[in-house]
Amino acid sequence: MDHLRAMRLFLRIAELGTLTAASTDLGYAKGAASATLAELESYLGVQLVERTTRRLRITEDGLLYLERARRILAEVEDMEAEIGSAERAVRGTLRVQLPAGIARLIAPDLPAFMAEHPGLSLEILSRNELPDFVGQGLDAAVYVGEVPDLGVVARPIGRLPMLTVATPEYLARHGTPQSVEDLKTHQCIGFRSPRSGEQMGWRFMVNGQEVSFVPVSRLTFEAADAARAAIFGHGGLMQIGSYIVYRQIRNGTLVTVLDEFRAAGGMAHLLHPRHRHKPRKLKVFEDFILSQNRDFRRRWNIRDT
Repeated sequence: MDHLRAMRLFLRIAELGTLTAASTDLGYAKGAASATLAELESYLGVQLVERTTRRLRITEDGLLYLERARRILAEVEDMEAEIGSAERAVRGTLRVQLPAGIARLIAPDLPAFMAEHPGLSLEILSRNELPDFVGQGLDAAVYVGEVPDLGVVARPIGRLPMLTVATPEYLARHGTPQSVEDLKTHQCIGFRSPRSGEQMGWRFMVNGQEVSFVPVSRLTFEAADAARAAIFGHGGLMQIGSYIVYRQIRNGTLVTVLDEFRAAGGMAHLLHPRHRHKPRKLKVFEDFILSQNRDFRRRWNIRDT
């Protein structure tokens, strides 16, 4: 049995969710992938997947094997890249989770990044939640906010301010708030945490102290994209991540208010599993993300406090 080939098959089964999809992706002949998986399970003496009518579920033993297999294959790719030619210096598939707003922010620069690394494939999951590295088959993730102990490497990228914004039309009709207290007389578009279900407070710096203002909202969302779309109906103010609305502010379709009370914002981290040797594909993506962040912060003159 070709152990590395079997590992790659099992990895793609876990990532794509079906044996058929993994077989097609890796170019297996009909029936060969199933035979390879069965041979791997027989060799290990454990069941790696449970077969259902629609999908395959990774067993507890399978999840343990998956985590180790992913590390081994990453190190093999790295070793092969180091002894290969310059054109093969970075290759393989990188599976990354990003908040939807950050994914949208970096998307225009991804074609140039991919052109620099023709051997690299990139799969991006746009999710605003803590990453599940094993269950989702992730190589890395960007997360904004406090990171609990996940047993992974968390590299701080920088703080991303929350901006309080409205359309020029709304401000022309209702006036521009001059203080946090003024928000009580305005229409506010709110967010509710999908995890806790609670209304999320808006953060401001007042007299050197960070304070939370919980708006009374007649219109509340869980998704930032939907809220961003709703604000263009000129129905109120909203506090939202700078990386989500910076283009609209640049072109004047949104205006920031209460800038003198702006809080520092949540810290963004680049998360990835611990490796004895960080894969080269992960290194180049990390460099790309850090470069994107530096450019964004330079445009906005953002400094951590």
